Amino acid sequence: MFDVTDAIVAYVNAIAGMFLVVGIIIIFYSLDDVFVDIAYWVTKLFGMEKTKHPDISEESLLARPQRYLAVMVPAWHEEDVIYDMLKTNVVHSPMTVFFVGTYPNDYGTQKEVLKAAEEHPSNIQLVVGPNPGPTTKADCLNALLRGIEEYEQETGVKFAGYVLHDSEDVIHPLESPLFNALINELDFIQIPVYSFSRSLLQAVAGTYMDEFAEFHNKDLVIREQLTGIVPCAGVAACFSRRAMDAIKQARGGEVFDSTALTEDYDIAFLIKQLGLKPAFVHNPASYTMDIPEGTSELQRIEHKLAIAVREYFPDDYRAAYRQRSRWILGIGFQGASKLGWGDTVAEKIFFVRDRKGIFSGIIAVIAYFLTFNAVLIAVLAKYSEDWRIAAYALLDPALKIVFFINVALLVNRLIQRMIFATKVYGLAQGLMAGPRVIFSNFVNFSAALRALYIFIWRHKVQKEPLGWDKTAHSIPVQNEAQPVLTQ
Repeated sequence: MFDVTDAIVAYVNAIAGMFLVVGIIIIFYSLDDVFVDIAYWVTKLFGMEKTKHPDISEESLLARPQRYLAVMVPAWHEEDVIYDMLKTNVVHSPMTVFFVGTYPNDYGTQKEVLKAAEEHPSNIQLVVGPNPGPTTKADCLNALLRGIEEYEQETGVKFAGYVLHDSEDVIHPLESPLFNALINELDFIQIPVYSFSRSLLQAVAGTYMDEFAEFHNKDLVIREQLTGIVPCAGVAACFSRRAMDAIKQARGGEVFDSTALTEDYDIAFLIKQLGLKPAFVHNPASYTMDIPEGTSELQRIEHKLAIAVREYFPDDYRAAYRQRSRWILGIGFQGASKLGWGDTVAEKIFFVRDRKGIFSGIIAVIAYFLTFNAVLIAVLAKYSEDWRIAAYALLDPALKIVFFINVALLVNRLIQRMIFATKVYGLAQGLMAGPRVIFSNFVNFSAALRALYIFIWRHKVQKEPLGWDKTAHSIPVQNEAQPVLTQ
């Protein structure tokens, strides 16, 4: 015979048991976060974060002779943004040539690139790859490199560096001078990537603001110092000519792995294996490029911040989790199969950190479900003797210890996120960064489920290739022309 009291007790015991197991998993899942936090703040406390890459003043950057840089922009159906992207960014340096890679079956993008090239013929070049699109971003980049080689043979120009950018990027005017200043001594340079400022109520877009602010002010700094590896973000990244030649030779002619979904992440580890010199450079400038609240126009903002690229990240839930699922597929699944788990303890820690994203969103949402149940049980216990008796299972000493450790870890995570969001976007956005952590976990939950479905069912079972799952892009309107940097 069904007994309500026994059912309630069994249910609460199950919730308590799951709470304990999931709580312990979260503690282990959080150890790398705590490690990075401690490493960063110790480094900050002792002033070691700037010893590797001393700041270069704006005056010094602009005073140095500029050399030719090739900017590679892979594009697939970017006709809505590519013209504005080129028009906005091409004015910064006469020594920078933008090469836009398109596909033979993408006439719309080609038309917009040619329109921009008519206005700036010496600084914009259209490259049409041999394969119909979409392939992968890496395949498009390889076609771009072949186009750059042909351009060099035809013009006699020799590029000192090769810069990666996407069709929605807004480039800081000092980016090219910074790369020029460093390209002789370094083989790969990555500078920060930030989202444009968004409304306080744009929760999806806000998660990108928070995550990139923290990752590009803390995680990459520590990763470089402890492992010597600088992950490429795919944009705002510059390869020296030496690096390109060495990578091409090591890979038998192709620089980027055309099967990789995150070719930027993949190539960072080859750079270290080849003994090349990478760097994550956090060089401050007196101004940044952003969109002030209450306007939709791009403007120069007098705010001391690192020279960085800005872009719009998705503000739509579906677009966000689809983009993140590609990151999980490339970094989590492909990365594990191609790159292994590293040689040093520090490398292993960061590999685990990169790949735990496969399950971290899922675990977080399960924890939210259990927390909701615990609160519901506590409420019901106030009105029912059966629930009150059953609720004692939640007072287990081990469960209480795990619970308080998890609370401390959560508080630390919220504080860390708020600190770095405040640094880049101000106090109001910093305060919103805490609540947005929860929303971010739901986006990551959806992304993980999609990545698991694509990798296990579509790729492994149905043998479908992993392709370029592109994100729709947008770019802000330029408020006023930026000054042209002269040679």
